[in-house]
Amino acid sequence: MISEGLGDLSAPNEKPRVNVGEDGGDIQTGPLNEPVTNWDFILKGFGLDPNVFEVDKDTVRMSKWQQSKRLENGQRDLVWLYSYRAQIKRRLGTPLNDTEIDELRSRVSKYKPVAKSVSKSLSEPCTFVVCWADWQLGKSAGGGTQATIDRVLNSFDKTLARIDELKKIGRNIEKIAIVNMGDPVEGCDGNYASQTFTVELTQREQLRLALDLWAQGVRHIAPQADKSMFISTISNHGEWTRRGGKPITSDSDSADAFLADTLLRILDGRPEVSTTEWLIPHDEMTVTAKLSGVNVAFTHGHKITGKEIEWLRGQSIRILRDEGEEPRLWVTAHKHHLDIKDYGPWTRIQCPSLDGGSKWYSDIAGHWSTPGTLTFTVGSQFNLGYEDIAIL
Repeated sequence: MISEGLGDLSAPNEKPRVNVGEDGGDIQTGPLNEPVTNWDFILKGFGLDPNVFEVDKDTVRMSKWQQSKRLENGQRDLVWLYSYRAQIKRRLGTPLNDTEIDELRSRVSKYKPVAKSVSKSLSEPCTFVVCWADWQLGKSAGGGTQATIDRVLNSFDKTLARIDELKKIGRNIEKIAIVNMGDPVEGCDGNYASQTFTVELTQREQLRLALDLWAQGVRHIAPQADKSMFISTISNHGEWTRRGGKPITSDSDSADAFLADTLLRILDGRPEVSTTEWLIPHDEMTVTAKLSGVNVAFTHGHKITGKEIEWLRGQSIRILRDEGEEPRLWVTAHKHHLDIKDYGPWTRIQCPSLDGGSKWYSDIAGHWSTPGTLTFTVGSQFNLGYEDIAIL
């Protein structure tokens, strides 16, 4: 439908323009010498593909006015000028006809599974990653410290079984990566209300217990491949503070880093970890490792602020500048539940926790997370850089 407005004095001053969004937009032609009979020319003039966009005919508005023009013989004549405004939209797909639909159904009916064979993704080397996240040893919730220890030791058994299971189906595991994703201990105060009332262990007891569990886990899991790696992050419950404040020195003043340093000293020289590589941060909140051809960034997650995608974009650019390659995978913890998001340039995998939960959070939110340990494989042959996600 075209609505005509005669004598629109604003029309001569209109400039050609177009605004295009995800679904469409609007277009303004500016003065034209002839009426529009085919919008393809107009759309192409703005760099729009007529096969993708079309004018919504019910939104077209036309202005028409006369303008004086001097002729070659010196006399004056009147000419008509035209201007249009309209909404544009993306074209809908052309529906298939009955014959085309029948052909598609015929193709589907002829499908047969391909013969089983060892796929390339199975035979190529990969890294098995196990993430120890948010144990918060010393926390009284969910059965307390004893129940958390039971869950951790049980996760070691399940991890060994999972590695064996993947090997049996043909996964070529060239390396084991054991990752402390942060908050191995509860701390004693300063992280949330009533923490000092509910904590079961002293700081010294928490650290000693975490070290015992780490040592047992590494000694038994690391030898399951020819090479292994122990990676640690820095976390908020690991901050060494004074009276509930922030660290008085630097971010390196951390239980996570201290435990990793101590574990290295305890296990150094033992034959079962002789091929283990250690990635221990000083004060870095993000550490990166190249695992079977995939650059993976690990961070506890307590420093993420604002929109997560913007934080990841900024940190990825920083890592690209500093290290020459941005991460393909981001692994985080802190929020105590499994969550996987494909952002396009990178995938973010968020780890569940093995602690006993939070009564405070369940009271205000009405939901909770299931305890578990995140494991997966990493390799450049995988579509998203990872495969075999399992919560143990």
